[in-house]
Amino acid sequence: MSDRPQRTGTIVVGSDGSAGARRALHWAMAEADLRGAAVQVVVTVDPQGSSVTSIPDGERIVRETEEAATLRDGDAEVSVGLHEGRPVDVLLSVAEGAQMLVVGSHGTSMIRHNALGSVSDVLARTAPCPVVILPMGAA
Repeated sequence: MSDRPQRTGTIVVGSDGSAGARRALHWAMAEADLRGAAVQVVVTVDPQGSSVTSIPDGERIVRETEEAATLRDGDAEVSVGLHEGRPVDVLLSVAEGAQMLVVGSHGTSMIRHNALGSVSDVLARTAPCPVVILPMGAA
């Protein structure tokens, strides 16, 4: 038998490499430790206008996220995946069956946010699980 406790669910985190996404990751990892859950980070590449518009940018964010996850103390298992599509659609799909979905309130694309509404706004209304939206400056 392993000394590691069995994970009881998944906390999904949306990441675009922004400061808000890093806060969301750190918060989710701490919450996962409390719940005995795993963390699944979703980086989405959307060439049609998301803040992450290319595979190389997405791969860079995946590497940075994996690095940030290893620097933190805690027991949460963290996996990071790169997906293609609209961030809202991908996050809604991945969050099916998750304990919760965690995102920052502001990503890297403020112009897009002001014109079209934010990913976090849509997720809060339509996600299949509870959504935590971390405000700017939250730890």
